[in-house]
Amino acid sequence: MAVEPELFRALGALSEAPDPAHARLAAALGLPGPPEAADHTGLFVLQLVPYASAYLSPDGMLGGEPADRVAGFWRALHLTPPAEPDHLAALLGLYAALTERGRVQADPARAALWRRAGQALLWEHLLTWLPVYTSAAARVAGPVHAAWARLLGDALLAEARAVPQPPTTALHLRERPAAPDPRDGPEPFARALLTPARSGLLLTRADLTQGARAAGLTPRLGERAFVLRSMLGQDPAATLGWLTDRAGEWAERHRATEPVLGDVARAWRTRAEATRAALSRARPTAMEVTRVS
Repeated sequence: MAVEPELFRALGALSEAPDPAHARLAAALGLPGPPEAADHTGLFVLQLVPYASAYLSPDGMLGGEPADRVAGFWRALHLTPPAEPDHLAALLGLYAALTERGRVQADPARAALWRRAGQALLWEHLLTWLPVYTSAAARVAGPVHAAWARLLGDALLAEARAVPQPPTTALHLRERPAAPDPRDGPEPFARALLTPARSGLLLTRADLTQGARAAGLTPRLGERAFVLRSMLGQDPAATLGWLTDRAGEWAERHRATEPVLGDVARAWRTRAEATRAALSRARPTAMEVTRVS
């Protein structure tokens, strides 16, 4: 069954800047307590920014073509795009509004138009990144936001079951960027691994800290690319081994949602598998270098 629009609107609101009203929303949603400002910053600022373009852009940056596509969708509905058109809260709020209009519209033809608009928004601009995002968020957030991420992830999959997938692959995922290649050099390689649209992986600051410790390395402070380059510099073989395992885990996460998400999940899985293959090919060389040094 389809999800009630108000659920998406409330879940979106909880990704915005902390507000006293969020405590009431959290209670209404059955979350384990009110969201704390520090936890909000930890998830939405330091770990996983809530913008579609960060996960759909071929360079992993905010804005660019993915954000322009989202803004174009708003304009196609004769709406003025908000200042941040690809923000999670804006997109979920728009989806809730379209769903409501499709349900209350008395004219069958107009109701069908609103439903088709909601279908396009769901499959093009929400399901192309949010299931991956919520999967990552549930593992790095505090208890309240982890429960929020699981609730949103479940709601999105329920909606995907209720709303048919369009016959064509989402434009965001139609082109497949080149997989990360260690031969490109440490800086480009690290950047590519940290770009979800290229690697099929979401590697957060928390993931890198955990990975460094698991590999017996000293975690460094700094932006993610610096931390990852530091790990590769300290012990390339151990770091590549950890990255290979992460790529395999992400490929399986994507595979698990293929029965519901179809081409969307397949696009993510093939990218994660290509990254895993590239990392596997690089490991023997890294091990030889480590032995010699």
